Amino acid sequence: MTQRFGFNDRRGGPFGRLCRWAVGLVLAIALGGCGFQLQGETPLPFKSLYVGVPENTQFGADLRRAIRAASPNLEIIEPSQIVLTVRDFTDEEDMDDRLIIAYRRQVKAAQLAQARFEIVSSIQNTRQVSLNAQGQVEEFELSLKITFRLVDSRRQYILNDTTLTAIRSLPFDPRFVQAKESEQASLYKDMYRSMVSRILRRITAVDVTERWNLLKAEEASGEELQDAAPLASTLQQGGPTPWQQNPSLTPLPAVLQGSPQ
Repeated sequence: MTQRFGFNDRRGGPFGRLCRWAVGLVLAIALGGCGFQLQGETPLPFKSLYVGVPENTQFGADLRRAIRAASPNLEIIEPSQIVLTVRDFTDEEDMDDRLIIAYRRQVKAAQLAQARFEIVSSIQNTRQVSLNAQGQVEEFELSLKITFRLVDSRRQYILNDTTLTAIRSLPFDPRFVQAKESEQASLYKDMYRSMVSRILRRITAVDVTERWNLLKAEEASGEELQDAAPLASTLQQGGPTPWQQNPSLTPLPAVLQGSPQ
């Protein structure tokens, strides 16, 4: 019987294993040389975090999942886990009002966290960029702009207001409006997913840890507070600002719209 030995043959013995190890080493060096790094844990410097994005949205769920994967020992304090007492309400507030209850849960959850991730603004926009000879839209530009920040329990900036923008092109055919609206929704979902990874890279950067350590040192030494961050829209009475729906592709104006504001 003739026994064959090959590179992919698990029975190749020590020589086969050596070849596989050598190829793996070469690939690792090549990937390292082009700047590629495997994504692993990049723990945030604080122990607890309030995330000012509704947890029942896809964006909120994806963001929490990414944060937990990067920092598995971090506790994300959720408003849904908060138990309120009479002392959490003011005398003027109706304790049976669902909006007031939601607001008070957010406030208490944020107060219990060492740090707070807050959305300052979230804007979706659909802009016409080209028309055909008949004056019908040929292409839309979809944009998503999110501004966020990190603050500590004293509302001192850990990370200043940071704006990220994503843009996608959407070829359009008025004969297939429903299909194009579905494609538009899919593109926005993709933009939100890309935002999650970009936000995670920003909040886990080295300067965020350095700023956190500086704030803790200043707090321990009793230094005076600097200018506090203004209250985010997600902590305003009346509940969180609702996330925008996808801008409609119809009715179609006859002229090109202006640039996104």
